[in-house]
Amino acid sequence: MNKLVVMAAILSLQACAFTDATLKVEHDTGVNITGPISEAGVKNFTAPQLEDAREDKARIGWKKNGFGMETADITTEQPVDVIVANAIIDALKDNGHSVAEEGDVHITGTVDRFWFDTDVNFWSIEFLGDVQCTLDFIDSKTNTSIYSSSYSGTYKEKTGGGYVKTWTEVMGKAIDKLIEDIVYDEDLQEALAGRK
Repeated sequence: MNKLVVMAAILSLQACAFTDATLKVEHDTGVNITGPISEAGVKNFTAPQLEDAREDKARIGWKKNGFGMETADITTEQPVDVIVANAIIDALKDNGHSVAEEGDVHITGTVDRFWFDTDVNFWSIEFLGDVQCTLDFIDSKTNTSIYSSSYSGTYKEKTGGGYVKTWTEVMGKAIDKLIEDIVYDEDLQEALAGRK
């Protein structure tokens, strides 16, 4: 029975393998992820200014046929730098900080990877979302960096099948993992706490 489900999923993927897919990827605002940065004292941030630094900016993944050939683009409704910036804003607010037009700490950085992939196995299909960014936290008064680091979020899900909804959920959960990496950064917490 499992074999039939997988075969049906593969046939379904093949049937639409030549049509581009656009995903509505975003951080789930209902997911409240808090970590050590909530203990840094309330900070006022400006909205992150991120740049899409990916080598392939045209897509976030490929559709593939049953032979593993790349046949169509997978893209997002919003630019990936906007998606990641919005997720960071939500994370900062969830951790007790504020985000406004003028803040004490300015965040700049790059989105280094934002990629969705599939691995079709004999009994199942594995979906993989991978999001990476580099952030620099800058003192707005002195315009000097107080801390910088790279962050990543990866999420895998193995099922009997799935399509756009599954792809969107996998990328959303990869963003959640990225947010976890940021808010649990104890070195970032110390850098923010030490800023007067």
